[in-house]
Amino acid sequence: MSKNPLDFSEKLLKKTSKYYNRVNILWTVLLLVSLCFFYEKGVSFVSDFRIEANASTDKSTNVVSRKNADDWYFERFKDSFSRVPTEDEKEAMIKDIENKKFEKEIFKITKDHPIEEMAPFIAKYDRKVAGFIVGIAKKESNWGKRSPSKNGKTCYNYWGYKGSGKLGRSMGYACFASSEEAVDRIGNRIEDLVSQKLDTPSKIVVWKCGRNCAVTGGQAAADKWIRDVGLYYGKIVGG
Repeated sequence: MSKNPLDFSEKLLKKTSKYYNRVNILWTVLLLVSLCFFYEKGVSFVSDFRIEANASTDKSTNVVSRKNADDWYFERFKDSFSRVPTEDEKEAMIKDIENKKFEKEIFKITKDHPIEEMAPFIAKYDRKVAGFIVGIAKKESNWGKRSPSKNGKTCYNYWGYKGSGKLGRSMGYACFASSEEAVDRIGNRIEDLVSQKLDTPSKIVVWKCGRNCAVTGGQAAADKWIRDVGLYYGKIVGG
C-alpha cells in the first residue's frame, strides 16, 4: 500500500474506471447486437406481410385504386403489433396475404379489360370457382368489352347471366348495380354448381347449354366453349 493515501486512491480509481469501462463496452456491444437482431426480425415480419393491393374503391366509378399497402395492412392488424398475435389473427394475416397475392395474379391476367377492377372480389373465392369466373367471362364478353348496358351505364354482366340484378334486366340479361354485386351473384352461382360436381369446363358447359346444347349452337359450339373457358380456367387453377 502506498504511503500517500492520495496516490493509493488515484491508483484504485484508475483500476476501477478501467473495469467499469470494460463492462460498459461489453454491455454496449450486447445491446447493439440485440437491437440489430430485433430490427432484422421486425423488418422481416413487416416485409413478409407487405401487400401490394387496393385500399379503397371509388364509389362514383367503381374502379379499385391502388394505395399504400403498408397503410392498409397496419389498419387491418394494428392492434396485434403491440403484442403477440392470437392464432385467429395469424390465420387472418395469412389468409389476407394469400388473397392479395391471388388478387394481383388475377389483375395481371385480366389487365386492360373492364373485369380487372373485379380482381379483389374474385380473389375471395377458391381457385376453382375463380377460374370459372375468369374463364367464362373471357369467353362470354372478352372480360367485359362486350356486355349489356342500361341507360348508358354498364350492367357489369360479363358472363351472359340471364337472371336479374339490382337494376333489373337489360337486353335479356341481368343488370347489376356494381362490380361487387356481379361477382357475388356469379361467384355464388358457380360455387353452387361446383358443389354439385360440375367442376370441370366440360361439365360446367351447362352454363352455356342448359339441358340441351343442340339448341345453343350444337356440340361443335359447345366443344369450342369448353376449350376457350378451359384456357383461362387452367391458368387460374394451375396458379
